[in-house]
Amino acid sequence: MWSWLSVALSGYISISANENNHTKQAVMFKTMSLLMLLVMLWSQYSLATPAALWVSAGLVISMIADALYLFKKHLRLCFAGFIAAQLSYSAAFWLKLSGDMVLWLPAMLLGVGVVCFFLLLPKIDQLIFPVVMMGIVLLQLNWAAGEVWLINGGLASAVGFIGSLTLTLSAVLLAIHDYKHPLYQGRYLISGSYLLAHSLITASLII
Repeated sequence: MWSWLSVALSGYISISANENNHTKQAVMFKTMSLLMLLVMLWSQYSLATPAALWVSAGLVISMIADALYLFKKHLRLCFAGFIAAQLSYSAAFWLKLSGDMVLWLPAMLLGVGVVCFFLLLPKIDQLIFPVVMMGIVLLQLNWAAGEVWLINGGLASAVGFIGSLTLTLSAVLLAIHDYKHPLYQGRYLISGSYLLAHSLITASLII
């Protein structure tokens, strides 16, 4: 319990520091939050399972991408890092699947994604390619996590699916806040849901 509270506190300090333009402090505490998740993951895993390795890779890549985003440097590399982290999480979920898949789930996720895309289209006309790319990657992440939950069931699978949906929610909030209109306490909502998503995906392996 104390470990999770430490992650949350470190994340809050990072968001507060970023709001007050203390970028170095924000990067330090953001990295600390993800690093604590990494330590918690490996403290529960005595063997290097493929799923743990992929989630670990996602956390490490996210640390680098977050630092680049907060410093506003190498934005293309930053974007590629976010994509790579999402693909790493996806691999952890896909590895748990075997046998037949539920086809209505990707169809439903695709329908929701198309609706969100057209709602945001008037403000993202110059960012269509990166938005579509990230949308596709997040869609298949949600598909993989949802399939694991539907096929295997259990609390851990449900937590992983909620985590993937929360990561998508964070990306949508970021797009609205930056390119449509600012949200009240937007940075807290975006960064808070982003950290919660990483925490839930990590928790799906250790609970």
